[in-house]
Amino acid sequence: MKTSFRKMLPRIFFATFMCMVCMFVSAAGQASETQGEILSSISNNPKLRDQATVLKAFQSGQETTRFIVMLAEPATTKKGAALDSEAATAARRREVAAVLDGFFNRKKAADVGEVTRRFDYMPAFAATLTAAQLGNLLADDAVAFVRQDRMNKPHLRQGIPLMNASATRSKYSGAGVAVAIADTGVDYMNTYLGAAPLASNTKVIGGYDVGEQKADPMDTEGHGTSCAGIVAGTIGDTGDYIGGVAPKAKIYALKITDATGEAPDSAIMAAGEWCITHQNDDPENPIRIINISFGGERYTSNCDAAMPDYAAAVNNVLAAGITIFASSGNDGYCNAMGSPACLSGIISVGAVYDADFGTYTPCVEPECCLPKSPASECPGGYYIQDATAADKVAGYSNSASFLTLLASSNRCYTLQCSAQGQTFNQTFGGTSAASPYAAGAAAALQSAAKTIIGRWLTPQEVKDALVSTGDEITDAKSNVATPRVDLQAAIDAVLAGVTGVGARSLLLLGDDQ
Repeated sequence: MKTSFRKMLPRIFFATFMCMVCMFVSAAGQASETQGEILSSISNNPKLRDQATVLKAFQSGQETTRFIVMLAEPATTKKGAALDSEAATAARRREVAAVLDGFFNRKKAADVGEVTRRFDYMPAFAATLTAAQLGNLLADDAVAFVRQDRMNKPHLRQGIPLMNASATRSKYSGAGVAVAIADTGVDYMNTYLGAAPLASNTKVIGGYDVGEQKADPMDTEGHGTSCAGIVAGTIGDTGDYIGGVAPKAKIYALKITDATGEAPDSAIMAAGEWCITHQNDDPENPIRIINISFGGERYTSNCDAAMPDYAAAVNNVLAAGITIFASSGNDGYCNAMGSPACLSGIISVGAVYDADFGTYTPCVEPECCLPKSPASECPGGYYIQDATAADKVAGYSNSASFLTLLASSNRCYTLQCSAQGQTFNQTFGGTSAASPYAAGAAAALQSAAKTIIGRWLTPQEVKDALVSTGDEITDAKSNVATPRVDLQAAIDAVLAGVTGVGARSLLLLGDDQ
C-alpha cells in the first residue's frame, strides 16, 4: 500500500529531530571527554607549577585563569649579567624581545590566549588562558614552565625613635636617593608629598600605574600613600606626624593594583622591571630601593624554587643595584610568611610594637600558634588578644627562621590620600608599616654611604649592614630571634668600615668631622 509523501513528513521531521538530539548529546560527551583529557594531561605535566590549584580552578567551572609563562633562555644568554648601565639594560631588553617576538610569530593568537603583559628583562609573558590553551603551551618545547598568576593583598595594620633614626635624620636624611613604592599608588597632591602633579613634583618625581598599565599612579585607597609617608614624608609637626624616616628622599609611585584592589604577581614583577628601566630618569636621585607591602599564600621556607619566574625577576632588580623590602604578612604564622617576602633576594620585614598601648586584638589565620578566639568578622575566622610593649614582636606578625628583619609598627601617624577625605592616617600599622620603616632606613643608609665612602652600597651590603647591627628580638610565639633595625648603628658601621676607628664618636662630630 502506498503512503503519500505528505503523510510521511511528520515521521521525517521526528527522525531528523532525534538525529540532531543524538548528535548534540554525542558532541557534548566528546567535548566533556576532551576537557577531561586536557585536564588529565595538564595534571601530569612537570612544567606546570602548583598543578592542584590550577586543576581546582578549572574543575570548579572557571573557563579561564591567569598565568605567567616563562620561555627557555637562549643558550647564548650570559647568566647573572649585571644590569648596572644603560648599555647593559638595553642589550638585555633586545635579547628578551627577540625571544618573545620569535615565539609569538610562530604561534597562532588563539593558542596563546589573551596576553596581558610582556616582560622586558626575562623571556616571559602573562596571559589569561583556557585549559586547552594552557595544554598547548605546556606541550611547546620553547616553554620552560607555567605558573598561576596569583593575586596579592595589601598587608594592612611613630616608630622612628625606636629604630634610633631620630639621631641620624638631620644629617643622613635620604638626600640623593629615590625609593619606589609598589602599592596602591601615591597621592602626589598630598601636602607632605610635594602637592603638585608628577611633571612638576619635587617629592614624588615619577611613576606609573603598572597594575592597569596607565600613566597616572594616583592613589585612591590610601595604603600606598601611608607607606610613602613613612619612608619619605616631608618633616611636619601635626599630632604624632613628624615626617618620614628619610624625609629628603624622593619617591616613585608605582600602582600595582587592578580594579579589584589586589595585585597580581605579574604586576609586582613588572614594577621591578619598570624600576630597572627608569632607575636613572633623575640621575641625581636614582632608584636604589623598592618597598612592597603586599603579599599572599603561605611558605615555610624560601620560595625561589616554587616561583622561579619571581626569583628571576628579583635577581634582575638586584643586578641593577636596587634593594627590595617586603612585608612578611599579618597572619600570625609562627613558621611561615607570604610571598614575595619569602624570596631569598628580598629583605622580609616583620613587626614590633613601638610602645605599650594596652591589649591589641588583631585578626589572624587558623595556622596561628597563639591562643585564638573565633570571630566571624575576621577574614581568617580568628583573633588574638595581644599585650603590647616596646620592641615586642607583634602576635600577628608572620615569623620564621628565614625572616630577615623587624621594624616598628602600629598606630603610625602617617599620610592619607585625599580620596579618603584626609591628609593624615592616624591608625596605619602592621607589617605594611614595618616594611617602609625598614625601606626608609635603607634610604638613609644609602645616603650616608654615598656621602661617607662615595658610592652606593650593593643590595647585599645593605642587607648585611641592617642585619649585623640590628638589636636581636626574640618572638615569643616562635622562639625565633630576628634583628630589629637600628639605623644609627648601621650608619656607624659604614663609618667604622671606612675609617677603622670609633664610628659612633665620629658620627657625633657632625659636619666638621
